[in-house]
Amino acid sequence: MAPFKREKIYDLDTARLQVRKYCAYQDRCQSEVEQRLRDMGLQVAAAETLLGELIEEGFLSEERFARAYARGKHRAKGWGRVKIIQGLKAKRVPEACIRLGLSEIPEEEYRQSLHSLLAKSWPWPDRAAAYAASQAAQRRGFTWDEIQEAQRALEVEGE
Repeated sequence: MAPFKREKIYDLDTARLQVRKYCAYQDRCQSEVEQRLRDMGLQVAAAETLLGELIEEGFLSEERFARAYARGKHRAKGWGRVKIIQGLKAKRVPEACIRLGLSEIPEEEYRQSLHSLLAKSWPWPDRAAAYAASQAAQRRGFTWDEIQEAQRALEVEGE
């Protein structure tokens, strides 16, 4: 079976309508919309014009995307700052927008999510189990210092 191929669109009005729907469905970053326009087969000049229109009309906002991405990945998937930053950089979001997005995560909520992640495997029978728990937290995007602090807090609570 042949893979699904999207039909090329050469009409600017049709592309404008489709990409507006695409942006209205959920917040998108500029690189996602650029890729969508390339997939449509739009010429570079027309795509740039359309991107400018989307930004002016409020359909496309890197700041709004970064905020929604950081909030969503932290609350839904329990990601830490490191992994969120990597995800936003992979989508070519500007540094200023990344900082703005990270400011959406309340510090207390951030610490609580790390605490609950580590508490799932508490108490650790030995150092190897504690190390495995800290590695799991690192894969989620928490820094080593944050993990060590949370582990010490768990040990104090447990005593």
